[in-house]
Amino acid sequence: MKRKQCTPTYFQCDDEMEELNAVALIHRKESAAPLTTERDGNIFRYPPSYPLALVLRLRVLQIVCGISMIVMGSVAVIEERQKFNMSLGIPAGSFSLLAAALSIHTSRGWGTVTSGAVGASSAAFLWVLSACMILALTIQCFRTIFEVPSETTYSSDNDGVEDTKESRDLIIIALIQIALAFITLLTAFVCARIDFTK
Repeated sequence: MKRKQCTPTYFQCDDEMEELNAVALIHRKESAAPLTTERDGNIFRYPPSYPLALVLRLRVLQIVCGISMIVMGSVAVIEERQKFNMSLGIPAGSFSLLAAALSIHTSRGWGTVTSGAVGASSAAFLWVLSACMILALTIQCFRTIFEVPSETTYSSDNDGVEDTKESRDLIIIALIQIALAFITLLTAFVCARIDFTK
């Protein structure tokens, strides 16, 4: 059935371009949803009980946490004077970023985009690798928190004040990285639980 194009008679345009824009705006307001009452429950090729919107929000949170871990790992490299302690945030954030991005494409709502078994196995491998790196980062952060106060040396000049400031900065970086690691692992657990139960 062909739709009739109607232009409103109450709208007066001086220019032809304005008239075309007005007609285009009217047609943009029309709904793209089917007008029949019979709706197919499998429009997006996933069961209606699968919370795709929640899963996508959690994946975006994982991506944001991964980027933040990369940034905090870079700050830790600068603060620790190129030591490879809390700079594990760079590879941990990179792997969690890649795993979350790949998991978006292998989630149930995007089943037509990727092949199921290969994408799911590669996403699972990246999540295991990411979890190992995040756990190593968390251990290094706890070691930094517990070792920093014992490493500060107090001398008669102003170096002791600078050492305590550096140790305070390292503790703050470690706490931020622990929080990011916890959020990333928690959201990965929640997404895995949703995927395996629904």
